[in-house]
Amino acid sequence: MCAILDTSARDEVFGDNRTPAGEQFFDWLERPRARLVLGGKLTEELTTSNSFEKWAETAIQDGRVRRFSDDDVVAETKALARGSKGKSNDRHVIALARISKARILYTRDADLTNDFKNRNLVSAPRGRVYPTGDSQNAAKRRRQLLNQTNLCPHR
Repeated sequence: MCAILDTSARDEVFGDNRTPAGEQFFDWLERPRARLVLGGKLTEELTTSNSFEKWAETAIQDGRVRRFSDDDVVAETKALARGSKGKSNDRHVIALARISKARILYTRDADLTNDFKNRNLVSAPRGRVYPTGDSQNAAKRRRQLLNQTNLCPHR
């Protein structure tokens, strides 16, 4: 399964004080079948964190990170800018989802959440946003989401 980590949630996963959601996501990233997708501007944003950059070096070697062409992400971002009615300023994340076919997003950005769930922007299957709450129900939904296998055709 493939996922995208937005910069707004990066420190919850790779920071010193992980949230319960961040801890669960990090544990999932350590699984052999988990895949984090990177490309374009998102790669630049995430690698401003030393702890993420160190993790990514090892994860790339282990095959737990899939890199997509920066040029392809930029081209798709430009195409979205011409035709999209999305609300967020993170078209590069939507572009990466469309190119990679990753359908799970971990973000704290409400506008990006709405765009990612918009079937006109992310479809077949629709995008799913990783629950960030601290409730038992949110923890259960996170486990269910991370155990799905149909949300990434590129394993």
